[in-house]
Amino acid sequence: MADLTDTTGSFQPSPEPAAQHNGRKGVLMLSGAVLIALVVGAMLTSAYVREKGGFGNALAPFLPAPNLVAVFGKPNLRVLVMGLDDNWTDNDEVYTAGSRTDTLIGVNVNLADKQISVLSIPRDLWVYIPKDGYGKVNEAYGDGGPQRTEATVVKNLDVPAFDYYVVLRLDATKNIINAIGGLDVNVEKDMDYDDSWGQLHIHLRKGMQHLNGEQTVGYIRFRHDPEGDFGRMRRQRQVVQLLARRFRDPSIALHLPALLAVIKNNIRTDMPFGKLYDLALAMRGVSPQAVHSSVLPVEIGWTNGESVLFATGDASKVVHQYLVAGYGTQFDPSNVHVRIENGSGTPGAASALADFLRQRGFDVVDTGNASTFNHPTTTIETADQKVAGEVAKALPIKNPHIDVARVDGVDVVIVVGRDYRI
Repeated sequence: MADLTDTTGSFQPSPEPAAQHNGRKGVLMLSGAVLIALVVGAMLTSAYVREKGGFGNALAPFLPAPNLVAVFGKPNLRVLVMGLDDNWTDNDEVYTAGSRTDTLIGVNVNLADKQISVLSIPRDLWVYIPKDGYGKVNEAYGDGGPQRTEATVVKNLDVPAFDYYVVLRLDATKNIINAIGGLDVNVEKDMDYDDSWGQLHIHLRKGMQHLNGEQTVGYIRFRHDPEGDFGRMRRQRQVVQLLARRFRDPSIALHLPALLAVIKNNIRTDMPFGKLYDLALAMRGVSPQAVHSSVLPVEIGWTNGESVLFATGDASKVVHQYLVAGYGTQFDPSNVHVRIENGSGTPGAASALADFLRQRGFDVVDTGNASTFNHPTTTIETADQKVAGEVAKALPIKNPHIDVARVDGVDVVIVVGRDYRI
């Protein structure tokens, strides 16, 4: 990206002196729609690469991976991903003039180890916008496009300049699913919710459903139940896996023209095609465990009577880890999403094991009962043998049974057996 003036400076977790903090911590997470959008972007890139590569690219699975360090001339690649919100007229027509970033994500790719670090920057973060003054970070795009947004992130978070940007309309999620003819989803519960102002209408029935794009987005955005964001994150991961499987189906080639239309209308990037091709080719087959994600630590405060977010004292460390240093190939338990089922019949066994694993960094997203309580041995179910081994080492159980098989919605399912003692 082109250099701009006023793009350097020290890390600034606090705004101008007029702002006041209220001290309450805000725990923010990537929304389901955001992660789906990122996955969609990767899938669209692959489709674009296949089409532009011609028939010879049918051999892509057998081609050697290019040396990405040589391609980009550096060990790390930094990309700023911006998801634009839509504005609506009084006649319910969409327009994009003056759009803000509904999503802002910094991505740091270790080109040698193929490890990806993803840091979400909350849209209401109070920052200094170069050439414009103080405001929320999502306002920078409307003030000066992707370059102004990059300048704002670089100045306020004290990170090196980004190499490229990706601008993504969040409608891409809906459009990509429509382009492939919909998605078969096992809807977990009846869902009914209407938000006319936000153009969100969710009316789904429990059970296996063939959902179009709008219905799928509604399914992953629904949070009006006791689970709130935790249920939404679980459904988001479920849909991510369904999309990934759908894109491995050879019949997806029949939808390539529609997919390319989605690229044209929903994604913009300044990365040259040749480098985009090499990146997609080299990163094929990267496992979910190679993607490390976090959210900038923030606290809720007020300025000029407006509720905003301020970066906390821990933010500098998190920014350095994800956008500067990055991850090596070490195992990262926070990137393993776990569901624990009680198959022992001992009350509270699943919850106790969940607490144990959370203390060791694992992301336990759900607990419940197994289909029966007749499990003598604790079982680890996962499609990744390496992950199974790491989980087994972390458990306070000797010789758990490992079942390498596909699981839905999470990376690992642990069925607690009678060999586990609370």
